[in-house]
Amino acid sequence: MVKSILLYIMLLISTNLCAQINKIGTWNLSIGADGIFPENNFKKTHNGGFGGTIKGEYLFSKHTSVTISSGFYTLAPKTNILNPDGQRVHGITLKVGGRYYFDKFYFGGEAGWLNQSGFKSNNGFVYSFFLGDELIAGKNGNSLDISLRHEAWVTDQTRAFIGLRLAYEFRIN
Repeated sequence: MVKSILLYIMLLISTNLCAQINKIGTWNLSIGADGIFPENNFKKTHNGGFGGTIKGEYLFSKHTSVTISSGFYTLAPKTNILNPDGQRVHGITLKVGGRYYFDKFYFGGEAGWLNQSGFKSNNGFVYSFFLGDELIAGKNGNSLDISLRHEAWVTDQTRAFIGLRLAYEFRIN
């Protein structure tokens, strides 16, 4: 609910709608590092963690792109009645989704497949919603991409986290 309100406020403030820094019909590839902060059920069994991601993006209209991404994540365990063996959890994801741009600021979502190993090993469904910004890094048009996302892993139960991603994005023409 809070995220929806923040997004709505940002949309109201943003009156200058213009194209992102890429050209229509181009591809981007980003490689990034993630900080992970568990929520709800995840917070009961695990501490924070980290991950790495690779994301491809194709801009097909002035403000809209399609994305495909893959990531590997790991979270440190808590030893308690819910995780008596103190097992670390690992996740490998493969997601597809989209972004909508307001200048360099964007929001979007992705969904796909999850392989969870270690704690409660299982395959499942993953979905995420995110807000981000691209900061121009050089003359070549490459950029730093920073985003904040809410991601949920749905296996035997839903486990969610907040992820902070910092990536370097390459323009592929």
